[in-house]
Amino acid sequence: MEKQYRRDLKIAGSGSAAGGKYDNVLINGDGDISGDLDCNDLKVNGMSEINGAVKTKSGKIKGMATFNGNLKADVFFMVFGTCAIRGSVEAKDMHVEGNANVSENATGERIEIKGAINIKGDCTAEAFISKGAFTIGGLLNADTVDVNLYGPCRAKEIGGERIMVRKGTGFKFGKLIKSLLLSLDLDVVKLSTETIEGDDIYLEYTKAKAVRGNNVVIGEGCDIGVVEYKSTFEQSNKSKVRENKKVR
Repeated sequence: MEKQYRRDLKIAGSGSAAGGKYDNVLINGDGDISGDLDCNDLKVNGMSEINGAVKTKSGKIKGMATFNGNLKADVFFMVFGTCAIRGSVEAKDMHVEGNANVSENATGERIEIKGAINIKGDCTAEAFISKGAFTIGGLLNADTVDVNLYGPCRAKEIGGERIMVRKGTGFKFGKLIKSLLLSLDLDVVKLSTETIEGDDIYLEYTKAKAVRGNNVVIGEGCDIGVVEYKSTFEQSNKSKVRENKKVR
């Protein structure tokens, strides 16, 4: 993506443009783009709908954006406003402080949530870090899963090497999530999933049918069907585990 062969695209006010190859794409008003977009940098400060696949080095959404196709960001993709991706997203570093919806899968090296995200498919990353709320319709799979609960969190299944789920503390994030998710019952601050599998697992305020790991610690507020562990198991007396068994 050589810069010298590309021109900038800027939309201020209300306007539209065709897709294509650009250097910097900046939308400050209400701007739509028709066709696939290939650019070095994408910024949306107003409202935008892009009808095509998007490939960029970096992207930053501070307004409201809809992507009617797949999105790929080679360096980073950041959401501070509202973003809907009606396809899959692949970003080396994905950071959400607003509200994001992904219709298919999300993939990245690092996915960090400080707002809310809804992923209908699978979520795969080296590190998944959440200080917000999330819904993942399929598998959440990451080497490191680090969740601080500030709102309802759901995934069909969770897998990783190191999995840590704790109840969030502090007023800042709780206030942010409440402003983003007024329709949800934020008194239910809990992670819900069918199964959790990992090497080292620490859980608080988690509801799961099965937890399987090498070293497993069940902290307070949990409701677990069965725990299967290979090395060590600890349980808080403020949690419910119906069955635990050591396996080879």
